Amino acid sequence: MLACPRCGGAVPESSPQCHYCAAPLLLKACPSCLARVFLGHKFCPECGGGLEVATGPRVARRCPRCVVALSVRELDELHLDDCHQCGGTFVDRAALEQLLTDRRGVRAESVLGAYDTGGDGPLPVPPGAVYVKCPDCTTVMNRKMFAQGAKVIVDVCRAHGTWFDQHELPRIIRFVMSGGLERAEKAQLEQAREQVKREMSRLRDMQMDAQRHSSTYMAGGSGTLGADLLGAFIGSLLR
Repeated sequence: MLACPRCGGAVPESSPQCHYCAAPLLLKACPSCLARVFLGHKFCPECGGGLEVATGPRVARRCPRCVVALSVRELDELHLDDCHQCGGTFVDRAALEQLLTDRRGVRAESVLGAYDTGGDGPLPVPPGAVYVKCPDCTTVMNRKMFAQGAKVIVDVCRAHGTWFDQHELPRIIRFVMSGGLERAEKAQLEQAREQVKREMSRLRDMQMDAQRHSSTYMAGGSGTLGADLLGAFIGSLLR
């Protein structure tokens, strides 16, 4: 039994219409988890993934480097925008999330089969300006490392998607298929732990400095306790 997208009633998946509200029903597969679902749902009841992203209306896009029209490539219900002049590819947010979720599945394999990785050598220097604009909103995208250890710098628009220069997309897919994202998350966690240890050590040093100055004052030291404590505190901040 599946849920009707209009009224939520339980309906057999073979039913052509809802028994409760008479809504016409069309069976389809979730692009993320491949669970069966009726067309009309915005999100998959099984995995929560978006169902209308790949089938929604498309906006004509132009290459942020060459300013020529991008051509649409369809791979397993994903729409990717390619530039045949510079070899770059724009992947919108939803499509990239599906690729990363399906990092060891059919879609990831399809990307590796459709794009050339360019070997294992250094990536070519992309043509044009270093910073490029988003094909959707023309906002200058943020140039950043895709993930720690990926060795690929991509251009990201948080609202719309990511621009991959030539050979970058298949290398990223190969990186995530080999467990690169898991390794990057583990490394970030270790760095966060080390940062916490350093901060705790710094706070202990500050406390010990304060205790030493307090002991000196109580033992009949100079009457400049306020200045001494202030100097110790500022010194610890500058370490």
